[in-house]
Amino acid sequence: MKTLFFIIVVTMLAAAFVVTYLVNKEQRSMNRVSGTFIKLIQKFDSWQMMR
Repeated sequence: MKTLFFIIVVTMLAAAFVVTYLVNKEQRSMNRVSGTFIKLIQKFDSWQMMR
């Protein structure tokens, strides 16, 4: 019984670790995407000003 409980706890911890890792990776990629999007908008704005 104790080993089963231990296995369940370890599995839940591993699952939580994987979920947080994936969420952090997703947030980093989202930040990169929004950063490039903002850069594109700024370039477009400066191009509009120059015209």
